[in-house]
Parts: sequence; structure tokens; C-alpha cells
Amino acid sequence: MPVSCSSKAPPKARLLPRPSRAGRRRMLVLVGVHVAIALHVWHWHATGSTLSPLEPSESMAFAQRGIVNAGLIFFALAILSTLVLGRWFCGWACHMVAVQDGARWLLGRFGIRPRPLRLGLLASVPWLAFVYMFLSPAVLRLLEGSGFAPGGTHLVTEQFWKTFPPWPIALLTVFVCGAAVVWVLGAKGFCTYGCPYGAMFGIADQFAPLRIRVTDACEHCGHCTTTCSSNVNVSQEVRDWGMVVDPGCMKCGDCVSVCPKDALYVGWGAPALLAGRRTAPSRSARRDWTRELILLAFMIGAYALLHAFDGRYGAYQLHFDATIWELIAALSAGSFAIALLLRGKAQRTPDTSLGEELVLGASFLGGLYAFRGLGSAENSAPLLLALALAAMLAFLALECWRLVRSAELSWKSWRLKSGGRLTLAGGVFTAVALFAGAGTAAAMRDQYQSSATWAQRRAQAQGALAEGTRSSLERALELDPQLHAAHKLLAAKLYEAGEFRAALGHCDLALEIAPHDADAHVLAALSAAGLHDEGLARAHLERALVIRPGMTVALQLLEALGKP
Repeated sequence: MPVSCSSKAPPKARLLPRPSRAGRRRMLVLVGVHVAIALHVWHWHATGSTLSPLEPSESMAFAQRGIVNAGLIFFALAILSTLVLGRWFCGWACHMVAVQDGARWLLGRFGIRPRPLRLGLLASVPWLAFVYMFLSPAVLRLLEGSGFAPGGTHLVTEQFWKTFPPWPIALLTVFVCGAAVVWVLGAKGFCTYGCPYGAMFGIADQFAPLRIRVTDACEHCGHCTTTCSSNVNVSQEVRDWGMVVDPGCMKCGDCVSVCPKDALYVGWGAPALLAGRRTAPSRSARRDWTRELILLAFMIGAYALLHAFDGRYGAYQLHFDATIWELIAALSAGSFAIALLLRGKAQRTPDTSLGEELVLGASFLGGLYAFRGLGSAENSAPLLLALALAAMLAFLALECWRLVRSAELSWKSWRLKSGGRLTLAGGVFTAVALFAGAGTAAAMRDQYQSSATWAQRRAQAQGALAEGTRSSLERALELDPQLHAAHKLLAAKLYEAGEFRAALGHCDLALEIAPHDADAHVLAALSAAGLHDEGLARAHLERALVIRPGMTVALQLLEALGKP
């Protein structure tokens, strides 16, 4: 009996996602962001003063000295909005994301599509960097008993570029963090493995009720995942959770725009932190406590290395005091707890074994030691550049490890090893890896030598400080201009000799190093009074009382000055 069939064949499924309509809108917004930045710079150039830079990094002034600036307000508002709208800032307002997207587009023109990587251990680097930059100074002030005394406001500035690196280093940082990292570590590589600000946005995102969600029309075609440039497995997440829960999602809207069934949408509901799972977790999604212990050890090592570097001297300390070890322990324990609780339900399955995790961790820490602050005092590598270089070095070390242990290995479109033998591309890769390794080793040697030289000079300065004479204190400051105690002692001797202006100058230098030293403020007030500058003396005394309420000598001196 013949089998009847329809005369019309079923429509073929679309093999490639349709172009994203959201991408063009986002590009126009990011262009607008850069125009606003240019206008901000122009205003400063035209008038000589302007609003202090709207950079999240400016918030470090509040963590270190209690200073409120425009950057702090900007960063705080961005975090608060993320608590409601999700991680939108990175996708729609970050200039570094714009550079990374541009690099991804350019690579695509040459047929190179950056492949997303799952380098499990390195995903914690942004959070470690955020804690070190913004929380560590505040915790250290608590441990030292300085408290959280405010340091004033700085909303307008005449020195717009003061906190930025010199332009050659700035351009190098943009190239490495915005372009080179994309080629090596994939789209949004710096966001995933280096950006400290994105780490905070990712945590705030877990509380946001506005999320990308799914309807029953979803057929799990995978177009959303293919289009996503934030390395999120959108198809899997909406299947498992009914929404995108990965903190790496930047709400760019590409996945919503390309869905052939219009099954994805941006809507209100439960945040990711309270999402209920729709499917049973796979074995790979369950928590591996061996990996977690490796993560904890990596955190301790990273914090120790980050705090070993003293930016005032551009060198690493050779030993820690008890307070710094307390700080490292507190930061490691707190960061580990936050990582376990709030790093998202996605639990991205890493592409690495336990042994490879150890290779990644050790090589990253070695790279961080080599590249942090490398160069002259005027042109040293900033932290973000060092993080990006260390992450790329870690991935290079991982590929070398795989090259030795595997019979077959490819990277991007190149086959590095076939049948247990190196190919031509593998030979070139090995040569590049050896060159990079030799350069890193040389940088580590230079770092050690500069640290040893600094330690020797500081020991000599401490010896001169112990003598306590005026000439020995001056010699101590020649050896170590950042020796806070020497500035205070010399200021006291100059005050006793009636050299009030010189004494005030050394008080100012001492307060630049330690802004929360109430005794230095009192000494500055005495010197200002000696110069008959009662307004300045009163300001220093009031500041001392903010830092140390009820300070007897400050109250007595303030009473002696009388009402203004």
C-alpha cells in the first residue's frame, strides 16, 4: 500500500542566527559614551577645572583616605542600579567593553572567532582584584585602629590626569586589556579574567529582579548561546533555571534579538539568587571541594602577593608584619565565603583538570609578580595591565603543559601536535612560549633585585631614624622619602627650633603617607599657629578630633584658639 506524504517539505531550520538588532543600538550608545568622555576632557582643557574623573577606580580614594569624589558617586550609582536592572553597565556604558567588542569584530573580519574558555581558577581574579583595591584599605584601617574618619570631598579637579598613567602606558593597557586579551582568552576576556569593577557588578547582578527570561516557545536551538559574546551558555541556563543566572551576563540583548521563536525576553521576577532549578544538576555541575581548596590556596597566595607590592617604592616587601598577615587571612576567608555563596548558580564547568588548575594558579601568580609595577617609577605597569598579562601568561603555560602531555593538540585553527609530534605551528608556538617564559623570568629577577635594594636602603634609613638627631633624620629621608616616622620626628625638631614653615611642610608629607595620623595633625596645627595661620591650625585640630574623638591635647589647643 503506497504511503501518502505531504507535497510540501517541512521548512529547514535556520543554521545561523539572524543578525542582532540590539548590537547596532548598543554600538550607538557606546559611541555616545566616548563622545561624553571627550566632552569631559575638553571641558577641563577649556576651563582648567572640571568634575573629577567618572572612573570607578577613583573610588579607591574613599577606601584609602575617606575622600568622596565624582568617581565614587558614579560607581555607587552604577552598583545600586545593577541591584535592580542587572549587570547592564558593562554591556552598555563601559569603554573597555567597547574596545573588546571592536577587537572581536576586527578578528571576525579575518575569519577568527574568539572561542570562549573555561579557566576555572582564573575566574576568581576579578573578585580578588576588587577586594584588594576597594575593601582591603578599609579593613586595614580597622586593623590599625584608624577607623573610617572622612577625608573630605573632591568633586572638582584641576589635575584631570593626576591619577592616570602616562599616555604610553595607558595606550599599552588599552591594547592589552582591550584587544590582545580577546585574541588569547576569548570575547570579553578581560571582563572574565581581570576586571575588578565587573566583579562587583556580577555580584550585585545576583540580586537583580530584571533578567533575561524564557517562555515555553523555546526550542533550544542554541542561537542565543552562539550569539552571546559574554561566554554565557544561554540555552542551557534558560532550560535549567527559566532565566539567565550567570553573573557574566551583561544584558546586551543580543540573545533576545536573535531568538527565532521570540522566546526570550527581559522581564521582572525572582532574582538569580532565589531561582529554582528546573532540571536535575549534572555531576559536573556539583561542587568539587578539591577545586574549592585549590581556590582558597590561590586566594591566600594572590592576596599575599598583592599586598607584598608597595606602590610607594615600586618594589615588593621581603617580609610582612602581623597586621598584614591578619589582613590577608581576613580577606581570604571573606572572599572565599562570598565566592561560595554569590558567584552564581551557573557553576561554569571548567575546561581544566586539577593538575591544570595548579599550573594556571602558579603561573598566574608568577606573572603577577613579574609584571606588577614593572618599569621605571614614571612608566610602571599598572595593576590592570599586570592582571591581563598574568592571565595570558597562565593560559600560555597551560597550553605548554598540554603540549607536553597530549598526543593531539590544537589551538584556534592551528594544529600544534599530531600523532605525538610537533607540527610547524607547534614549533612556532613553542618558540614563542620559550621567549615569553624567558622574558618573565628576567622580569622576576629584576623585581627581586629592586626589592632587595629597596630593603637595604630602608634598613639604613631605619638605622638613621634610630639615632634621632636632625642630621640623621634628614639622612633617613634621603634614603627613604616615604618614612613616615622620620617626617614626624623631623617636624617636631623643626618646630622646637622655631622653623615653623619647614615643620609644617614635613607634617604635610607625613599626612600624605598616613592621612589618619591624629598626632601629625596636631603637630601641623602647632606649626600653623606658629605662622599665625589660625584657620589652618583650627582645620588640623578639627580633623584630629574627627579621627580621634575626645583627643585631650586637640581639645585644649582648639579652646586656646577660641572661636573663629
